[in-house]
Amino acid sequence: MKVDLHIHTCASDGTWTPAEVVEEVRKNGIQLFAVTDHDTLDSIAETRLLIAETELFFLPGVEISSTYQGDLYHILAYGVDTNNPRLRELLDTNTRLMNKKDDESIRMLLEQGYKVDFEKYLQYEYDRRKGGWKALNYLVDTGVCKDTAEFFNSLFTELNNLSFPTFASPEEVFAIIEEAGGISVIAHPGLNLYGKYQPEELLRIFVQLGLQGVEAFHPQHDVKMSRICYEFAEKQGLQITSGSDCHGGFVPYRRLGLPATRLHQLKIDKILQKMDWEFLKKP
Repeated sequence: MKVDLHIHTCASDGTWTPAEVVEEVRKNGIQLFAVTDHDTLDSIAETRLLIAETELFFLPGVEISSTYQGDLYHILAYGVDTNNPRLRELLDTNTRLMNKKDDESIRMLLEQGYKVDFEKYLQYEYDRRKGGWKALNYLVDTGVCKDTAEFFNSLFTELNNLSFPTFASPEEVFAIIEEAGGISVIAHPGLNLYGKYQPEELLRIFVQLGLQGVEAFHPQHDVKMSRICYEFAEKQGLQITSGSDCHGGFVPYRRLGLPATRLHQLKIDKILQKMDWEFLKKP
């Protein structure tokens, strides 16, 4: 069984609708998949309905923003109760913080002399199927920057006094995921998005805080990094997952189903126990 447990839709910063995700999953021969949008569950219900008459197996998920010692971390949550009040409150807060940061970014760039119009920005609406987020799309559409790379390398920088908001701590996020009946997994621990720590040190810290799993296989993990993550998780008795982190066309170098992994290569027994097997039972 081919598995991809890290996929984004246009409910966050991906370009595909749930229907397009399901079709692409089917075309690529993936049988077990998860939708894990950033800080939103908005595509889960529709995806559930779309797979009901198929041979696909779907795992509800979400990728939650968290802050530890000033740095941003992404924590995947699988098998959560999507109606859990504390989880919903956490996701709403994160979304509100990011929207506020979008507004602050445009104000700050205006103060720095960039050719932006804050009132026009407030009225601006973008096609969610373009991927990304409001501030990025506004700046691209107005010619201030050309793409995501330029946004982060030239605009959203400490020189412009811009940084990510302070989100809930990993310890709080892990506790909320557990309360919601889910399993917490650190996303792409080998990615240089994470600043202060080497992957093994980071994983040790997060396990002490309540982490339950590691995304060992990711398109931006090389073989060595995947081995480090896999062996650490195996020794600690953690869940071991894999995901493409596919955003459709928004991040073109992350392709659905890659790295190509099969169910037997992973350790997701506790995650699978969270699946609604009665709902997924096929005729």
